[in-house]
Amino acid sequence: MSNTILENILNVKDVLPKKQRILCNYLAINYERIGVMTVAELAKDAGVGTTTVLRLIQNLGFDSFPAFKRALVNANLLKNTSSYQSLKSGFSRSSKPENGVALRQVAEDGARVLEDLCTPSNVAQFEKAIQMMLDAHTIYTLGLRSSRALSLYFEYNTDRFYPKVRQLSRESEFLFDRLVVNITPEDVALIYSVWPCTKRTIQAGELCHKRNIPIILLTNTSLNPLVKVADAVIDTNTVNHASGDTALFAVTEALVSELGRRTAPESTQNIERIEQVLNETDVIFWEN
Repeated sequence: MSNTILENILNVKDVLPKKQRILCNYLAINYERIGVMTVAELAKDAGVGTTTVLRLIQNLGFDSFPAFKRALVNANLLKNTSSYQSLKSGFSRSSKPENGVALRQVAEDGARVLEDLCTPSNVAQFEKAIQMMLDAHTIYTLGLRSSRALSLYFEYNTDRFYPKVRQLSRESEFLFDRLVVNITPEDVALIYSVWPCTKRTIQAGELCHKRNIPIILLTNTSLNPLVKVADAVIDTNTVNHASGDTALFAVTEALVSELGRRTAPESTQNIERIEQVLNETDVIFWEN
């Protein structure tokens, strides 16, 4: 559907009434803008009536304007996304030579991303994810390629106070062995999967689903195929955003913090024991 919707618009436009042809021509050129428009705004910009918009949507096989918009947004996303799109966006932020420009722009981008993070859905899914972790015998975390750093970061922060975390990202060649032998429905799979998703991550998630292993998915787009099989989904909606990882790290920090809070005082005692050993063994440098 993501590729054929644009092709369909071009294929059918010549046999449609004049007003609908005008609308098709507008959509073919401006489809990237439609995702933020209402029916009235689209009709006004295209120079047609709202009934023309609704009739064309029906002729294209859609039941509603939101469904039509989602298809166009998906088409735009798939057409313009690459594995390194967000990195390239960062390179092209600004050509200004002033000191600190990049730092300020990253901070501003990150602030905008975080403002949009706490949607009602994400708040509810976050609470569900925390409860799934607490109920699980073991938390198995996975992230491959660009998602690997996020998975390792979660493990790094949690295993100091919560001993029920296992990492699946380090030896991906043995991933399916561990999914079959080690993980049970009493555990939970915490999967980091940013767009474009790796096939191996999708296959791993589908195997977990097939084996009735609960899945928590952290992603940057609802287009992620694992959304359909995950039990809890936190979607930062930051695909192609230059500061998109900021939101994912923020979610990870929040998960770690809340997991520690819910498991206190044991979590606090574990950290304090580590601090005591580090002091006694003089591992950390403290300036006199």
